[in-house]
Amino acid sequence: MKAIFNSRIVNTDDQVVKTTNRSYCYGDGLFETIVTGPERINLIGYHVNRLEQACHVMGIDFPVDLSSDRVDKMVQELRAFNGIEGVSRSKLSLWRNEGGLYSPTENSASFYLETSPTESQVYRPLQEIGLSANYHTLYSPISFAKTSNALTYVLAGREKQSQSWDDIILTDVNGNIAETHIGNIFWVIDSKIFTPKLTTGCIEGIMRRYTLEFFRKNGSPIIETEAPIKDLEDAQSIFMTNASGIRYFKSYKAQHLQNPNAVLEELIKRLQQP
Repeated sequence: MKAIFNSRIVNTDDQVVKTTNRSYCYGDGLFETIVTGPERINLIGYHVNRLEQACHVMGIDFPVDLSSDRVDKMVQELRAFNGIEGVSRSKLSLWRNEGGLYSPTENSASFYLETSPTESQVYRPLQEIGLSANYHTLYSPISFAKTSNALTYVLAGREKQSQSWDDIILTDVNGNIAETHIGNIFWVIDSKIFTPKLTTGCIEGIMRRYTLEFFRKNGSPIIETEAPIKDLEDAQSIFMTNASGIRYFKSYKAQHLQNPNAVLEELIKRLQQP
């Protein structure tokens, strides 16, 4: 399999990252997960925009080779090299180059792009979502981005596994609904769609952003809110979004949930158009 390191084609088993890598040592890096395919909307521009904003916040020099057009071209090159014809998942990792300890002495960046096939559907059900008792989000200037330090989500994922749930809800430190451990959460009450504000510390997901824009343009804006977890007791539907698409849940605690297809139908159609 082929990958791209700083615009060069490499083999995925080539050792291009050293143990002195700042992302490895300090979590001083970022990543984007990009899902593309012949029957999917292309949101690479959204990914590049978030990555560039995060580099600005972190004081990392954004590589000139990571324009939206260039990233799109690199993804297509890797799809061809690796013989991928259907849906693919690409991970674009970026980190501050080595130098210094906690305080960096270098702000230039390196990046690595890898692409593999995936079977992910745009819209499908999951059985049960639960509530984390142990892990919370915390708002900061960089909480909108996907950083190399994903420990909170890893540990929440272990908690989810211990309960045999399909996903798990994280609240912020004030007890407000924030996100799930793999995506942004939405809920439906009387045909109105709600989602947490970014001030809860949730990631500003690419699919979240597109979903908000889609409903705003169609005259029925989604309500961004800081809502206590008890508000989910009134929800008829709960769903989450991430780069793979939309996943809706059949149950939360002892509560039976409905398929939100009626309010999402037009969005789902649009997501399946290149």
